[in-house]
Amino acid sequence: MAWLVWFAALAPLAHFTLALTPGGAPGVLRASRITALVGLGAGAFALAYPLVFGSLTLPLVGGDPLGLSLRLDPLSGVMSALIGFIGWVVLGYSRNYLAGDPRQAQFLRTLSLTLGLVQGLVLAGDLLQLVLCWIGASLAVNRLLLFRGERQAAVLAARKRFLVSRLAEACLILAAVMMWRATGTTDIAQILERAGALPVPTLSLAALLLALSAVFSSAQLPFHGWILEVMETPTPVSALLHAGVVNAGGFLMLRFAEVLAAQPGALLLLIVVGAATAIFGSLVLLTQTSVKVGLAYSTIAQMGFMLLECGLGAFSAALLHIVAHSLYKAHAFLSAGGAAAHGSTPRARRHAPLAAGLALPLLVGAAASLAAWIGLGPAKDPGVLVLTGVLALGLARVLIYAWECGSRTMMAAGLATSALAVAGYGLAQALFAQLVAGVLPPPPAPSTLAVGVSIAALTLMAGLVGLQLVLPRADGATGWARAYAVVANGFYLNTLANRWALRFWPAPPKFAAQDGAAQ
Repeated sequence: MAWLVWFAALAPLAHFTLALTPGGAPGVLRASRITALVGLGAGAFALAYPLVFGSLTLPLVGGDPLGLSLRLDPLSGVMSALIGFIGWVVLGYSRNYLAGDPRQAQFLRTLSLTLGLVQGLVLAGDLLQLVLCWIGASLAVNRLLLFRGERQAAVLAARKRFLVSRLAEACLILAAVMMWRATGTTDIAQILERAGALPVPTLSLAALLLALSAVFSSAQLPFHGWILEVMETPTPVSALLHAGVVNAGGFLMLRFAEVLAAQPGALLLLIVVGAATAIFGSLVLLTQTSVKVGLAYSTIAQMGFMLLECGLGAFSAALLHIVAHSLYKAHAFLSAGGAAAHGSTPRARRHAPLAAGLALPLLVGAAASLAAWIGLGPAKDPGVLVLTGVLALGLARVLIYAWECGSRTMMAAGLATSALAVAGYGLAQALFAQLVAGVLPPPPAPSTLAVGVSIAALTLMAGLVGLQLVLPRADGATGWARAYAVVANGFYLNTLANRWALRFWPAPPKFAAQDGAAQ
């Protein structure tokens, strides 16, 4: 039944076909409908095949080391199905969003090229294919960022991302070369099987380079500035970036989890950078008034949590996080206009401290009970514990808001929603752990540092929930107003990033349309 694997290849092939479709908008629009459906169906097949027939690598063209192959396993299946669904939604949205735009056909072609390359990345069974698709997807994204090349912020965002992406690619290429030279093969499945037998210096350096590549590509501190300005591009690009492309770093960590799991240094890097970025993004998010900029900081924080989970060895939790965040963020960006039209959440009322006193212990207790029920604890799986605790703190805000409304119906709805969310999370976590049990390695034995970082991260997140209650009462305090300005501007890290980018790319972003055409 190996020939069936070719059906999974229809997803990237359909997108590449649309990218090469000549003509104007009418023909491209018709082709995009077919492409979206083919991508959706092929993604669903890529998920179903390994569940029914097991994991498989199928050579397509050439051989080791210069060849292309498809790797179908639960990890690539989940990611392919996710990309197929996101692509179906984004292509459909783009047909209406850019209706009448003279460059709509060009936009759809570039968007489809990006989707095809990302599909090729997650389905890659060969190192060379993975690296080429990684580089190609990055370059295609930069073309999307420059779609509105007359906007200076869009040009600056593209330039910053271009520079950071080259760092990520350099790390990935070096890691790939080291793994190839050490194992004698570019087949990813064989590399993962031989990971434990690699020389320690080679394995350590390769794992560290892979971790750095993920950090550079996932909008982590201090390389996050570009993602704040992608709102200068059409909304479908923002949705695709935040819901799909930015997850490439997380997928890279999961694909080479066997290499990472044996190297405490690489895991420590992910823990430190991920935790710092998660706290930073969550803090700055509290001060944002722009819906889309707030969503950008949310993505920064979520990617930090996802890399933190990888660093703590909670690989199945990280995959669940990728899927949940992608679906949520695609919906959030594509519906951001409606959120802006309806206004923001009302400020905390005088009962908020009392509500917090009731909600926080309740949700933390629920999280502890859930962790105990599924056999987890800080010393066994700190990554899953962190994600469970963050879920509890998020649901605490739901209960606080329900209490503030002063309605028994709202409070009952809040309690029911929280209970369903906790139960749903426990079920989803167990499902994903079972799904990838034979693909991703079990969590390594956590170090004292990992447990300490887990507790510290939860403590700081609890503090941020409390800070949300203090913010409305601190408007008149001079000291707080100064601190608020610093936090609202992201501690001015993006300003420093702009200076860094312009130092390496000194031409000011004037005549942006011409710049965009030249890049």
